[in-house]
Amino acid sequence: MRGAELPQLVDALRGPIQVFVRESRVRIALLVSGAGQVLAQHGFARGYHVMNVASLAAATHASSHALAGLAGAGRWEHLYHGGRERQLFLAPLRTPVGELILVVIFDADSSLGIVRLFYENLEKEVSALPAFQDRNAKTDHGSFERDLEAGLEYTSPEAASED
Repeated sequence: MRGAELPQLVDALRGPIQVFVRESRVRIALLVSGAGQVLAQHGFARGYHVMNVASLAAATHASSHALAGLAGAGRWEHLYHGGRERQLFLAPLRTPVGELILVVIFDADSSLGIVRLFYENLEKEVSALPAFQDRNAKTDHGSFERDLEAGLEYTSPEAASED
């Protein structure tokens, strides 16, 4: 995702992520690019938490994708961890221009089945957005760090100044 396109992408994702959060009853939701660029978020109190989770999600996505390939699975579907009070769901969200990563934290107000149902709806809605139809949208190495910073700045302006 190029920095120049970021405001339009963030604006386009705002509605779908809000609907997902409301309908699935999750506490925290984060949508990032494969490079860890924050595109949409809900529920984080501090910006550095957003960046930590985004980085970990990108790394988990890359390693899960590689492991699925080694196992002959072709692609990975999702990761789930159920804790005592909170649960984590991490999944690739496929679009025509590539995969995004959805990270969700939820509690007893929701369930894995509900999260998966509304994840599928979110994937369809995001894939249909005009902003995700340009197959030539690629990030080069020179713009990688600038785009990561821009993602945090557009989705959480107060977080960019917390360093």
